[in-house]
This record gives sequence, structure tokens and C-alpha cells, in this order.
Amino acid sequence: MNALRKITGDVLDIASRLKEIDPRYEVYRNLEKHRFEIHAEGALQIAVPFNRLDERTLSLVKETRLENADALFKRLEAQNEKTERALLAAVRDKVMANVEDVL
Repeated sequence: MNALRKITGDVLDIASRLKEIDPRYEVYRNLEKHRFEIHAEGALQIAVPFNRLDERTLSLVKETRLENADALFKRLEAQNEKTERALLAAVRDKVMANVEDVL
């Protein structure tokens, strides 16, 4: 863990605000991977996809907590279905255009 630097204070007080969500949460800066990480009891919980700690970090942590997993999975499934339908429509349109060119 020598590549990890614990963040105990930050401008927006994100480190302490995370403790309001779960008192086990600790924020680290991973110097090798150039990212912030949220750990609980020594285990990585989430790698923060943003280059700074801000309100997005709090929202992401709340959204991805275990008790919100069902809602998150449903939202991901709905988004995947929407994307798949759009891709199939694009393929269908391309195939139809090619068929028309052949005929």
C-alpha cells in the first residue's frame, strides 16, 4: 500500500462527507494508477473515475452501494437494451440499403 496516500482533508470536505455515508470509508490517492480510491476496512470499494474529489464522488458512492444494487442493475439493463435496439436498427437500415443497391 505504499503507492496509496490517505486523504484526510480536502477542499470540499469529501473525505469526511463519505464517512457520513459509511464510517468505514477512507479515501486514498493511488499514485501509481493516478486515481482516487475509496476503501473500507482495507479493501478497495470503488475507483473514482474523476480526476478530483467533488459532489460526483459522493453521488457515485451512494449510487453504487450494495443496497442500491437492484436499482443500478435495472438501470444498466434498460440502458443496454436501448443501446442494443439502436445498434440492431442501424444494422437493419444498413442491410436494407445494401439490398436496395443490389436490386
